[in-house]
Amino acid sequence: MPDSPRFAYRVGAGLLEVPVTTVRMMNRNLPSSGGGYFRLLPYAMSRWLLRRVNQQDHESAIFYFHPWEIDVGQPRVEGIDFKTRFRHYVNIPRMETKLQQLLADFRWGRMDQIFLNPAQPAA
Repeated sequence: MPDSPRFAYRVGAGLLEVPVTTVRMMNRNLPSSGGGYFRLLPYAMSRWLLRRVNQQDHESAIFYFHPWEIDVGQPRVEGIDFKTRFRHYVNIPRMETKLQQLLADFRWGRMDQIFLNPAQPAA
């Protein structure tokens, strides 16, 4: 959703939407916070994107990944095309190390504490 808000906002009474983190560059909102992008991009790029949100936007970032993205022993699906195979399996063996570095490089907290009782940005 290119024009939707980039940071937490009230959708209605009692409902807070916390979108996945993006970075605003070249008049576009670019994804920057996890999943396939985290597996595909070099760690230094992911760190730079998240720091940019923290430092320039003064906002906390949402980071996500799927459990299968750290499972190096997951069964391989047969008969899928190259694009799907690449998108699903690229850099899974590197995920654990990258996640450990991410945990060390940023402060993290629970979403309710960060977005319902904000004090200062975590990652």
